[in-house]
Amino acid sequence: MLMRYSFPRIRLLIRTAVACMALAGASLTPAWGQQLLRGPQASTAPLQFGMSAEQASQALGVPLSYVRGGYGEFSESFGYNSWLNNGGPFQVTETYTNVITNGVPLLQWPNAFPSSLSLAAIPSQSITAVPMKQDFGAIRQFNVTLEREVHNFGLRATYSGTRASGLNYGVNVDKPPASLTPFTSSMYPYFPFTGVTVYRTDGQLRYNSLQLEIMRRMGRIVFDAHWTYSNTMYNYGVNEDPYNMDRWARDQYARRQYIPLSMSYALPFGKGQPNLGNVPGVVDAIIGGWNLQSIATFASGTYFSPSFTGTNPSNTNTSGGLPDCLRNGNLPNGTRTWNQWFDPTAFAIPQPGHYGNCGANTLVGPGIYVLHASLSKDFHITERIKATLTGQVSNVLNHPSFGSSPPTPNTAINQPNPGQFTAEQDYFNPERQGARQVGLKLRLTW
Repeated sequence: MLMRYSFPRIRLLIRTAVACMALAGASLTPAWGQQLLRGPQASTAPLQFGMSAEQASQALGVPLSYVRGGYGEFSESFGYNSWLNNGGPFQVTETYTNVITNGVPLLQWPNAFPSSLSLAAIPSQSITAVPMKQDFGAIRQFNVTLEREVHNFGLRATYSGTRASGLNYGVNVDKPPASLTPFTSSMYPYFPFTGVTVYRTDGQLRYNSLQLEIMRRMGRIVFDAHWTYSNTMYNYGVNEDPYNMDRWARDQYARRQYIPLSMSYALPFGKGQPNLGNVPGVVDAIIGGWNLQSIATFASGTYFSPSFTGTNPSNTNTSGGLPDCLRNGNLPNGTRTWNQWFDPTAFAIPQPGHYGNCGANTLVGPGIYVLHASLSKDFHITERIKATLTGQVSNVLNHPSFGSSPPTPNTAINQPNPGQFTAEQDYFNPERQGARQVGLKLRLTW
């Protein structure tokens, strides 16, 4: 379901010529229509005419403004095929570890399964269950926008939000509560299964954003600048403890701030331009008609979680997970380096009998600082054939961007070099953050 309300045009209904002149604040000119006052009936005869928003803005001397709004409600795209990978009603995984005794393997072809579970050294079986009644989550999106033109600049302010409920997610419920009792397989709530993934339908997501934009679409310099300030939270990001699932977390991929800038500048050289406007045709063909374009992106970082590995302090047969938070692990701006992006001493392995108390995605990764530029010119060979020469440079400043997508350093606090990046962004990510590249292209159009 989609609904959209827009008020791009204003219609003015004028009942009398006197009312019309009072609204305009001046006498009407012939350009507005024919003579309005006629004879003795002029003060009583109704007069109706329409006026566009642009005309009203010019007549009244008031900047033109638009208010737009929208609302949409959608079903979550998540069905049984996604749940079960085309199998069901249960998806079963069995794992057996072979043991060789006196040169004789316990399991061998053509029958690679034990005759009973008691003969398997480490028998394990996990299942995935889905609800008999399938419910799709509801995603509601809404926005309101104010647009205004001031001195040939377009200004826009938008609030955009999303509320989602009833979302589907999976959680392993085959875990005993965290305790000081050392784990044994008999503590599985659904023994002999070692994992039971159940899909729940109570997921929620909330998104709020403020967007500002300024643009100029006419003139020698054309540009467009956006700024988005947003926050996304959801309640199914921390699923280590199936007995405590209502823990909200940030969306890993949602950046708090995102600022894209684009600009095009027609260089003022050649015939009809302020500089070198009287040069011969041959010279004008070389120096005239060049355009400079640039695109820059500045953004805050995505989010990631601290972690620990190898131990099972909760005694639930859970290896690793989120640690305990002692303080804010984000280092101050200006002190973060590629070898030490966050403070690992701000975290600790959880106390025995407990899961970690840290939330998910509490650490902020590196942001985006990248500038691209190109210089292009059209050469008209014939009336129909045109050649476009373009020289382009990506990542002009060659700013290093480390990490994968999203950029994440070593997160394990009990492993060597926590907080260190070991990879660099590739060139083909959306913002083209890889190492600087220089290219020259020639395109023929006919």
